[in-house]
Amino acid sequence: MRARIIDKGTLQSISPAEMSAYLRSKGGMKVDEISQKAGIWQYGTDELIIPFSTRFADYALRISQALQQIEEIEQRSQLVILDDIKHVAFDVIRVRNVSNDTKNGTLSFAKSIDFVAYTRDMVLAAACSAATHKPYYPSRKPQDAERFMNSVRFGKTEQGSFVLTLLAPVAPNLSTQGTLLDIPEETPYEKMVIPTLDSGLKALNQAAIQTSEDCEVRHFVEAAGQGVTTNLCDAITNLYEKLTPDFIEVSIVFSANRNAPLPISKVSIDSGYIPIIKSASDQIKRNSPEPEQTVRGFITHLGSPDPQESGEVTIQDVISPKPRKIVVWLTGDEYKRAGEAHFETKPVEIVGTVTRKGRAFGLENPSSLTILESE
Repeated sequence: MRARIIDKGTLQSISPAEMSAYLRSKGGMKVDEISQKAGIWQYGTDELIIPFSTRFADYALRISQALQQIEEIEQRSQLVILDDIKHVAFDVIRVRNVSNDTKNGTLSFAKSIDFVAYTRDMVLAAACSAATHKPYYPSRKPQDAERFMNSVRFGKTEQGSFVLTLLAPVAPNLSTQGTLLDIPEETPYEKMVIPTLDSGLKALNQAAIQTSEDCEVRHFVEAAGQGVTTNLCDAITNLYEKLTPDFIEVSIVFSANRNAPLPISKVSIDSGYIPIIKSASDQIKRNSPEPEQTVRGFITHLGSPDPQESGEVTIQDVISPKPRKIVVWLTGDEYKRAGEAHFETKPVEIVGTVTRKGRAFGLENPSSLTILESE
């Protein structure tokens, strides 16, 4: 006998939009309405009544009845169906760690932290690639990527070695029929990230195989358009080196809110290719020109306490992932303004190419110095 969902709070938590999206993704069709209070859906050979609002007194009862009907049609447990309904507005990414450490479904606390951190790096790499399609993101990430990562949520833990479940929201598609111009719609950035993760992992696998045959790192560079970046290479390398798994498997179930249904994807990269992936990443980074970076912080040192025609200033960069002091040579009014910001303890911002010289950092080709208003 299958489990039934009878808890009113759980039934009330299923929104009408989730029910509609789920039925639509399964081939259901709304065929009628009841006095603007509920929709009548044709699903299989049954008609389901889905209220338009959770505020109706019989909402939980109607959803319970609909779940029972879906259970009979699909011959699946209501608990499994509920999971699918609650995930209908998300791309669901499951990252599975199979190793001796995870045989009983647990993982040490220290390795769990690494697992989460490098899984985040993997998804962030795809988010960066979807934004600008560059092969290398050394420090500052695109703002779209940062915003996307803030929207990703953890799903509940699942059985199967040790599985991290991530939920990436996907907004429903709105019809544009009836517009005067039949212009193809551009895919929103947020809907490109997880497909980029999928294509990037598959292309990374293929690039590693090809490079193992001819030792040409160009296979990784040419795959940048598919989502392969040094950041993705590093994330996968770290997952294997820090966790020492038998293998890491990434599976993706795409949201029903997408324009066209995408098949479930599973990608696993053989551990034997990790040295090739690591070496390719290192070589690409060595050969890549340093991109411009934004430096923002407070001036901690002036080459001279008196305004000069030119001089060095030291900026404590507060937005870098790691604390660093950056020395930049400024001339004329730029140096005078830097002195004013230093004496008034105001933050500054400047853009240029950050270079490393021993233990110190320098900034080449600097832009104009901007003095910010500190709070």
